[in-house]
Amino acid sequence: PFVNVYLREAGPVLEAKRLMEHLRENSLRDPMTGLYNRRFLEDYVGALVSSSQRRKASFSALMLDLDFFKQVNDTHGHEAGDKVIKTLADVLACSVRGSDFAVRYGGEEFLVVLVDTGIEPALKVAEKIRAEVEATKIPLPTGILQKTISIGVAEFPTDADTFWQVVKFADVALYKAKAGGRNRVVRFLPE
Repeated sequence: PFVNVYLREAGPVLEAKRLMEHLRENSLRDPMTGLYNRRFLEDYVGALVSSSQRRKASFSALMLDLDFFKQVNDTHGHEAGDKVIKTLADVLACSVRGSDFAVRYGGEEFLVVLVDTGIEPALKVAEKIRAEVEATKIPLPTGILQKTISIGVAEFPTDADTFWQVVKFADVALYKAKAGGRNRVVRFLPE
């Protein structure tokens, strides 16, 4: 009888804890793609930087943006745009290791953080992602759609010693990739 009383009393508490964890996890993920969101970054950045500094390790940030995405929504509708974003999210999830993370940064812009990865391997991963996106065929009711992506890459601590500055520099490189003709990977350079 004591066990039954304990289980009856503990059940609602355990269920509430499970629901709270479920809510917390959902608040850190983008509902459309299942990737992490910017709120996750706010929680994780401090630990990432501290760990990297303590181990004297680097990480690289890839800022990615779909090329001419507005045309997809304008031509094929928002449902097609959502499908393109979900497809890109799937490519990103399959292209990174379990220790890395992909974030839907906003709209059609994504951030990938490659933990314990210097600039040369990061550029290879970025090129692999770029090629995979370019080769992906997205079926729509109106036909097959193929998109390209531009990627900017920066490294911690070589390019900057704060997370947000590394992200900013990856974004600067992304805009250089877009200005250079899109569908390319560009490494951040101080000049």
